[in-house]
Parts: sequence; structure tokens; C-alpha cells
Amino acid sequence: MNRGENLRSTLKIGAIAAVLGLSLTSQATAASENSGLRPMSHSQCDAAVNVVCGWSGTGYSDNTYAWRYSTGNTGGPVRSIWNKRGSWVVVYSGTNYTGDRYTVNAGASVPVLPFPAHSIATSG
Repeated sequence: MNRGENLRSTLKIGAIAAVLGLSLTSQATAASENSGLRPMSHSQCDAAVNVVCGWSGTGYSDNTYAWRYSTGNTGGPVRSIWNKRGSWVVVYSGTNYTGDRYTVNAGASVPVLPFPAHSIATSG
């Protein structure tokens, strides 16, 4: 391969990496702005900023959701959670912030909540 071919190959790889980077950035932005985003895995929540990620299964399994603000109805039971916000959140066993409550500290990840959560109150 000559120098010109090396440069073209490098540029192609750079362009592909840029497109992939934009895709991940737009997913993270969507996670921080929208409720109900469904990333494929716990690792995809890792790219999101200032959100609460919740899973319908224990151990970060099954359907995944992300919220930026409080929600009176999660749309289904949340059994594991990752608080990626800079302040604590409270999850409730009932809709509209009723029932048992459990505080999840900033940055905490809980693989098994003490009950299925149906509403989430954010602080700060």
C-alpha cells in the first residue's frame, strides 16, 4: 500500500468512527431528554447523562426505560434502577407517588429493588 492509499484508508476509518460516535451521542441525548427510551442494555445507559434508568427485570434485565424528570407512572413495574442524576431519587410502589418508598442515592445502581416501583420522584 502506498502513502495515498494509507491516507484514504485512514480517512474512511475516521469517517466511520465519526458516524458511529454521532449515533451514540444522539442516543445519549435522547435518553436525557425523553421518557420511555429503551436502550438495549445496561451499558447503553452508561452513555446517558443526568437520567434515571430502570429495568422491568432484576439485575438490569428485560425492558429498559430512562427518565430525566419525575414521573407519576413508570408505565410498568421497575425492578432494578441506576440513578445517573446528580441528586437522589425516590421510587414508589404505587403510581402517583403512593405506597412504599425507597431512596436511591446519586450515582447508585440497585440490581434488585425491595419492591416493583411504579412512580419516580427526582430531586434537585
